[in-house]
Amino acid sequence: MAITFQTYNIVPQRFVGYINLIYLGLLPSLATFGLLYKYGYPMPLLLFLGGAVSVGVYLAVICYYTPMPRSFAGGLLTLLDGPAWVAVSLLTKHAIPLGYVVEGFIIEGTAIWLSILILAAKFPRQRLAAIGYMLLALAVSISLVYPYFRDDLMNQWLSIGLLSLGAVESFAVRFHQLKLDEEGNKHRADPNQNTVFLIVFIIIWTAAMIAGNALFKLKG
Repeated sequence: MAITFQTYNIVPQRFVGYINLIYLGLLPSLATFGLLYKYGYPMPLLLFLGGAVSVGVYLAVICYYTPMPRSFAGGLLTLLDGPAWVAVSLLTKHAIPLGYVVEGFIIEGTAIWLSILILAAKFPRQRLAAIGYMLLALAVSISLVYPYFRDDLMNQWLSIGLLSLGAVESFAVRFHQLKLDEEGNKHRADPNQNTVFLIVFIIIWTAAMIAGNALFKLKG
């Protein structure tokens, strides 16, 4: 009977895992498009080069190193923890829908990049490149998100506090997942399918960056 239960239980938990994968994978594209469309960027080539590295690393972690949830409840918690904090933050101001994707990316991106940075720092000589990539990712993200922070988050201390709590909580979840994977945990999706996800997400991000920058220029 227990085997039958596990057989039926694995379907919804993998479904939630793939929904979370798609949500996290699309966040950089949606946030990049929204920010570029609204604010533009003074050095598009630098954004492309730095963003390609930072988003590429982010997506690689999402697609290859985030294990599939062990249970439906655990997967649901992982899926909803970031969006829940963003939703509460947005209740304190009026920045929808741009605010949702930007603040969601702030929470999830910060949690993932800090997790990789801390894990890499345990072996600084062997993982010097990973540390450099994560520092670059943080620098590019801050430069891209700064106009939003200036216009929509400056002096919004309640919202900033909620986002900080969300980032800390999401960091705890992502760090735990990545640490399990580093220790040999095998709760992942199919690597072949994840390669397809990675390629598609990178193409979408590139298109979003080009479209957002082009539309900003067309606005005048």
